[in-house]
Amino acid sequence: MPAIPRQKACIACADSKRRCDKQLPECQRCLDRDVDCVYPQPKRRRRNPTARASQPEELPAIQNHADADVPGDGLDFGDWGAMGVADLDVSLSDVIMPYIPSPPAHIASQPTQRLALEHDDISSTPCPWFLGDETWIMQHNQKQPATSANLELEPFIRAVEEMLHSWVRNGYNSFIHRRLYDKGMPVCLQDAFTTLATYVGRTPVMKETILQIAEWRSSALASQGPCAAGGSQGIRAQLARVHALFVYQFILLFDGSVRSRAHAEKQQPTLRQWVTQMCEVAKRYRGEDVFAQDNRQPQWAVSRFDREYDASSKMWQLWILIESVRRSQLIVDTISNIYDTLTKGWADCTGAVMFTARRGLWEADSAVKWFELSSAEEPLFVPSLQPGPLISQYNADEFDDLVKVIWTCIIGTDKMKCWIDKSNKIIGV
Repeated sequence: MPAIPRQKACIACADSKRRCDKQLPECQRCLDRDVDCVYPQPKRRRRNPTARASQPEELPAIQNHADADVPGDGLDFGDWGAMGVADLDVSLSDVIMPYIPSPPAHIASQPTQRLALEHDDISSTPCPWFLGDETWIMQHNQKQPATSANLELEPFIRAVEEMLHSWVRNGYNSFIHRRLYDKGMPVCLQDAFTTLATYVGRTPVMKETILQIAEWRSSALASQGPCAAGGSQGIRAQLARVHALFVYQFILLFDGSVRSRAHAEKQQPTLRQWVTQMCEVAKRYRGEDVFAQDNRQPQWAVSRFDREYDASSKMWQLWILIESVRRSQLIVDTISNIYDTLTKGWADCTGAVMFTARRGLWEADSAVKWFELSSAEEPLFVPSLQPGPLISQYNADEFDDLVKVIWTCIIGTDKMKCWIDKSNKIIGV
């Protein structure tokens, strides 16, 4: 019996990267926008009677519009590939069209590969949109920062201090996700967390003792050997020790004690090295252990709901881990550069990787909510240090708070406030 072709999204919704209800003769979104609703004509394909399976249709290329400063054409990715999309009601290309950055020229010149909508072997499926090699390239701000004065750097230090306090109060912040360590913190991070919590609630008489504890524990942590670097657990272990050492460094560098700063300065090369190693391991990672098939029970014995939940949950957990790596690299290296600028007058900026900037995605507390938010609008996977084209194209309310903190260091407080006020005026706030 011939298969009934699945109704595709209309051309207008596909071009706008919005979800289409696929109603005939016109979808509701086109009716609301008073535009022509045209559905793509299904392709006629000849079947080979002896063939056991048909090849999936090619997906349209995703439009790249987030960074005009990076040369090259957009990569030709069509969906998340590794989510096991054969189990979902609709194709992921109709649900979400995530932003894929333009690669540098040496990558853009290489041939790209389209992703198939359905794939039986998850191990050979191309990686999700947030794991591509080109997204780990250290990109630099192409203009001189607007924060040469100490008054411009101080707000960022205070913002990161508040992030650490939020971690103590609420269990998460802008670079440590609420679900990142939900199965337990590694011992090194437990020590750092308790030290930070004690420091936040310190009394003047206990301040010196707490600083000595931070010095001892940071020295012991920095003297540890190489960290295990295999799979998601290895990356999480590396991320935990980066978070732990960063907590000690932040306390000691910005507390005001000369002795504490001198001690912390000796650990700065180790912290930078760990961040670099963590990003290199994450760059090579493709989620193999996360998406490994569970062979304890056959596929026909698993309900469709369980398969869909398992696929979306795994993708969300993988994104949490990788996004935490990206945001931690950005925060740690930026603080290190600011400290060098304040003490030396200059800093050797190593650049920053891309991260997901869409408001609400980082705060989502379930896989369903995260997937729905990602489906409604593109996740704004953006270069960290190149705000120019994005500020011109988007309203400030579309980005989460971390973006505004980072970009304030690049464009300055006044320009950031102007962007926010202009956005509020447009939306009528």
